[in-house]
Amino acid sequence: MVFLVTDGPYRDLGSGFARLSGAEAPRRAPSSISTVEDALLELLRNARDAGASRIFVASALRSRRYRSLAVIDDGRGVPEAYADLIFEPGVTTRHLDPRPDSNNAKSAKSAEPPPRGAGLALHHIKRAAVEARLARPASPTSVRAVFDTRSVPERSLQSETRSSKSNLLATTAAFARRNPDVDVFYAAPARILASLLNNHIIRKRERGGASAFAESLGLELSSKTVGRVVRGEVEESGRVGAAPPRPRTLPAGGAAGGSGVPGGPSLHIGGDAREELARVLRREAGASYMEVFDIKFETRPGEVRITARVHEPEDEYE
Repeated sequence: MVFLVTDGPYRDLGSGFARLSGAEAPRRAPSSISTVEDALLELLRNARDAGASRIFVASALRSRRYRSLAVIDDGRGVPEAYADLIFEPGVTTRHLDPRPDSNNAKSAKSAEPPPRGAGLALHHIKRAAVEARLARPASPTSVRAVFDTRSVPERSLQSETRSSKSNLLATTAAFARRNPDVDVFYAAPARILASLLNNHIIRKRERGGASAFAESLGLELSSKTVGRVVRGEVEESGRVGAAPPRPRTLPAGGAAGGSGVPGGPSLHIGGDAREELARVLRREAGASYMEVFDIKFETRPGEVRITARVHEPEDEYE
């Protein structure tokens, strides 16, 4: 590898990479990573600046302490020879034409910090993380990072009323709003793997098998879980910020009207039957790595209504 040394504010490292020097590096570099949300936003920006049109964030929390993030994108990728170099201080790929971080600079309040070179935050992320590495260099590219939230906290982990995922998702959604030309996905690793398959980012019959390919992306999933994803048993993640599906219109007098069917028969559901139905709902939710709670049964003439709340658990499980 040949380096071209210059007297300017950067040293050319080849393949579009450079190391900023002097006052230029600290001027363009981001602040140190103090929260997981800071790291997530920088990883999203890095993928965007690599030309990605789709970014997938696989997120999981272990033991309510260790947050893992795998940020996967369809951008230009990183030459394998630079896999370790990108985490060194001052290394960037946008040293000559840094991209602004906001599409909306109409006011000082809405504008983000001044433009900086892509990749400069990776050094700070590696210093803050328990683990940070380039899991896969290209087709697709994946960067994996794991944080100990006792030393690098999540803002909403300190709240008793909000799950930490809600704030990470909010960070992702804010980025998606500022970058409407990029499709962004955020979910647990199993659902992200399903999204990668359904969006044809990867194929079901990758060399070495789907389990090996998932591992190469930094997705920690058992072979059993990968098999269920490949068989289509795990729901894919929706695009962050996409409009939810429109509710189905029901006939007059149906469930949407809440009036039942006049003169229709009433079906009584006993306690054992209710418990059995609840078990079916929990099993089906668990198959897609979700949980069901607050299940309610309501019977009316000619109608039985079952309502339940569904959410993704904060801890990834098998």
